[in-house]
Amino acid sequence: MNDETIAILKSIDASLKTLVSRAGSAAAPAGSAVASDRDLDGQYGDPEIKARDPRDWTGPSMMGRRFSQCPAEYLDMLAERFDYFAGKNSAGTEEEQKKAKYQRLDAARARGWAARIRAGKVQPASVETPGFVEASDDDSVPF
Repeated sequence: MNDETIAILKSIDASLKTLVSRAGSAAAPAGSAVASDRDLDGQYGDPEIKARDPRDWTGPSMMGRRFSQCPAEYLDMLAERFDYFAGKNSAGTEEEQKKAKYQRLDAARARGWAARIRAGKVQPASVETPGFVEASDDDSVPF
């Protein structure tokens, strides 16, 4: 490689590092917030996943499961997504700002459940399809 090519690559690298650092700080200003045990054990502390799975999630779908039933890695991605959308909504209308508040709460709850799962306090559900029932030895059920 010649000197000009190396200089261009260094410039691109510096630009990418700047963009990544800005995106991280803008998308998740309260990114380190983790819900307390009191919140997680409360009435709203273990929400059900109703939206699509995060884009980068490669495992089975977690839709319909509660946070406590998901792998910690999934909850990390979910928290990032909640933080991202909360950042976008916080600059919007009064209704969007209200929505951002609840998205930040859910992001903190996702991080709280991920911490509990990593600490071994909770075992997430096995990674099989929700609602799957193993066949029994009773063959009396006709097909």
